[in-house]
Amino acid sequence: MKKMTDPDLCVLPPPGSFPIKTAGATTSQGIFAPLVLGAKSVMGAQELKEFRASVIAKHSKVIAEFVDTSASPFGQLVLKSMFEYADKDGNGTLDRQEVREALQDLGFDFLDEKQVGTIVKKADKDKDEVIDFEEFVKETPKVLRVNLVKLAKRNGHDLGFLV
Repeated sequence: MKKMTDPDLCVLPPPGSFPIKTAGATTSQGIFAPLVLGAKSVMGAQELKEFRASVIAKHSKVIAEFVDTSASPFGQLVLKSMFEYADKDGNGTLDRQEVREALQDLGFDFLDEKQVGTIVKKADKDKDEVIDFEEFVKETPKVLRVNLVKLAKRNGHDLGFLV
């Protein structure tokens, strides 16, 4: 029986030895890229693609189920805490700057000014240019559902799961 230290069992090249192309540009790979590329060589590209798709679907379902808890007592407590955290000046409303900073703190730094403006506009039902708690409670689950999936995809890429 071969030991794991036998040279012929070490099939993965060292990290950084294979470039990864995304959108025509070569980027550095994530920490898990060598493992994923090794799995690809064992499983085959199609089987890995199908496996990855099933994992992404399950992860998206977990995100959706988490967001769906927003109507529960626990979800309402979380939304209240999120609102209080975002309301930096403590005036009971969120202005555009507070929304932008809260989204960035959640890791949604991929949202540009126009997208932040759209989020505020959709949430601001009474058109007073700020979001009160009731407006926040109605819009936040939608924003979280969409952007947590985007964040997960970006993180998966950055970690090397999507090579």
